[in-house]
Amino acid sequence: MTGIHAFGSRLLSQLGQKKMSQLKLAHALGVSRTAVNKWTKGGMIDDGNLDRLASFLDVDKIWLKYGEYASQPAESSQSAARNINEVHLQESAEIVTWEWDLLTEKVHYSDNVEAVYGIRISSNDEFWSLMGDAAKEKLVSGYSKIIREGGAHEMDFKIDRDGEFRWITSRATGVKGPNGKVTKLVGISWDNTERKSTELRLRKMQQYFDVLLAHIKHVVVFTDRAGEILASNHETQTVKMDYLELQRLFYQLVINNSEWLDQVCETGSGQITFQGRNITGYHHLDHEQQPFLMFELA
Repeated sequence: MTGIHAFGSRLLSQLGQKKMSQLKLAHALGVSRTAVNKWTKGGMIDDGNLDRLASFLDVDKIWLKYGEYASQPAESSQSAARNINEVHLQESAEIVTWEWDLLTEKVHYSDNVEAVYGIRISSNDEFWSLMGDAAKEKLVSGYSKIIREGGAHEMDFKIDRDGEFRWITSRATGVKGPNGKVTKLVGISWDNTERKSTELRLRKMQQYFDVLLAHIKHVVVFTDRAGEILASNHETQTVKMDYLELQRLFYQLVINNSEWLDQVCETGSGQITFQGRNITGYHHLDHEQQPFLMFELA
């Protein structure tokens, strides 16, 4: 899974090659510079922004997010010889490998599929039964595109596992047969419920932050417990600090004032003077009872 964690490095490399600043990229995509900076550090990126980012940089979005896997073209002469054990990551408790022969309609999943999906899968009917119509339609559309055009496809979909919804991330690529056409799909899938749930929660929180920040006239910063900035209005306020300076300030605040921060989390609020700035901190819970911090700078 190292390719996932190297997303930020690939993005920085692309920006360097194109001699493009993070601010210019942010303006081009219509996002904040804070968001771009988080991406360069390997932070999460939703599907819509990933599509726009890859299109703007003129690179394959799966390669950008996951690395070397997508850089191997399905059309290469060696593709037909690959099998499920060669083309994907080694089997583990977390990663399911699978292949689907389009000519025979036979599917094969690695032995750990039950641990991830909740059932043994020996046919596509069993697979489709795990999801709703919208997820199935999206997957079929993606697979159809691979069959027509080659390449790879990646998506998140939700399954019902014994009454509990789980998010699965799946990537597939086509393998050509003797007729020169894609006759087999091979892929990897893993349970991504924690990341997807966090992504959806942060998206809702961002909407909440945006509403609040639009009505606040002084500098306000929202962070997690470790001090990482989730949102801020510093760019619209009269403050001589760029994002990196602001992030450094809050990392240092959290590291050097742990007792004060514990008190804020316990009582709900507190004030401190740090690096010549008067800071008021507030502890809140979002709609899912997950904590975040709000700081006002004077």
